[in-house]
Amino acid sequence: MRARDFGVLVLPGASAPVLLERFRRAEEFGFDQLFLPDHIANIFATEPAWLDGWTMTAAAATVTERIRIGTLVSNPVLRPPALLAKEALTIDHLSGGRLEIGIGAGIMPADHYATGTEPWSVKERVARFAEYVRILDDVLSAEGEPYTFDGEWYSVRDLPTGPAAVRRPRPPIVIGGQAPSILRVAAQRADVWNSNGKPELGLAENIELVAKQNRYLDDLCERNDRDPRALRRSALLWATTDPLTGPAGLEELVERLGAAGIDDFVLGWPEPAQIDRFEELVREVIPKLR
Repeated sequence: MRARDFGVLVLPGASAPVLLERFRRAEEFGFDQLFLPDHIANIFATEPAWLDGWTMTAAAATVTERIRIGTLVSNPVLRPPALLAKEALTIDHLSGGRLEIGIGAGIMPADHYATGTEPWSVKERVARFAEYVRILDDVLSAEGEPYTFDGEWYSVRDLPTGPAAVRRPRPPIVIGGQAPSILRVAAQRADVWNSNGKPELGLAENIELVAKQNRYLDDLCERNDRDPRALRRSALLWATTDPLTGPAGLEELVERLGAAGIDDFVLGWPEPAQIDRFEELVREVIPKLR
């Protein structure tokens, strides 16, 4: 059995000083990973105020020393691929090579409306995503030479790629999503695939879904002449898989999702009323599950 990683997702729905303190505490708790989302605003509510996830990822790099940091997941609606690649390289250097960059397909209409664009059709989103990840992969792997790409949806001309990434051959790419088209890109280019399940499904249904997706990923990896074990599998625990509010505790979730093919587990930062239970999980339960 592979060693398990445990991460935490911190929503940027608090003041900057509060978020910086949460980043420090995440490292003190011993988490392996610290992630932030990338939406223009809170997609579930208008309050509290919402800061930019990528900017706060850079801030996290400056107030931590060990924990790996990144986005879960970066948003193509908000960031052209060349811009995201330069942001990623900058934070890779700022953190001393601790960046893990999550990428999603950009499915929230609110992000489009807030930035003056119309939501993409499924066909367009799928096609954009494949090109987007290719550009990011290429630029992060480059050695400083200018990069050019001409695709159907994206064009990059003579982009300077230096300095080369600290972490070689490039910072790990985490692809988040559940559509077959997203899984195909993950099997080709990702280091990690992340699923957040479906909130409308029960626990057993979500676990069954993850197992089915992991079997499909194994098959896709083999079709691409890739060892399926080279692609780690990660789960964001929320809704019916949230160990603080859902029907199952963390021990049961790790056992059942692990049997379904999941290697790594990402918890959400708790509400204030849940912090004591969260600290108990961090200090007493997680060390036993590693």
